[in-house]
Amino acid sequence: MAFISKKSPEDQAQATAEKERKRKEAEEKKQAEQLERDRRAFLATPVGQARQHFEQGALVYQCSINVMSQQAIIVKMVGSTTTKQTTDPVVVLNAVCREGWELVNGSFVFAEQGQQSRDKFLSSGQNIAIKGETMGYYLFKRCEANRHES
Repeated sequence: MAFISKKSPEDQAQATAEKERKRKEAEEKKQAEQLERDRRAFLATPVGQARQHFEQGALVYQCSINVMSQQAIIVKMVGSTTTKQTTDPVVVLNAVCREGWELVNGSFVFAEQGQQSRDKFLSSGQNIAIKGETMGYYLFKRCEANRHES
């Protein structure tokens, strides 16, 4: 004859409470890890870096933003073209200013990353398509009046 062990109501309540405590601990740990991942991701952005530099007492801050990427496309017997993907940096620039910075200067540079070429079909010459990025470089100076605590 085998004994079937039944837990008393107190033991069941204690086991349930222990399970709930462990579940809460796991959830809190998961939330803390997610907050840390989010914090690190933010600090890797231009706005996060601006905040860090401001808190460290920097007088100037420079960042770069990819404002346009261009891919080269060559289609045999047809020609060449490019596809462009643009990004509007205004949201990022405004956010950096709200971290306590004032925009002093901005400039743009096209960095060619390569090109493709093919002979034209049934005529002389080449079809050429260029691949590259246009980078915006922005210089800020410290401006306490622009600082908005978040």
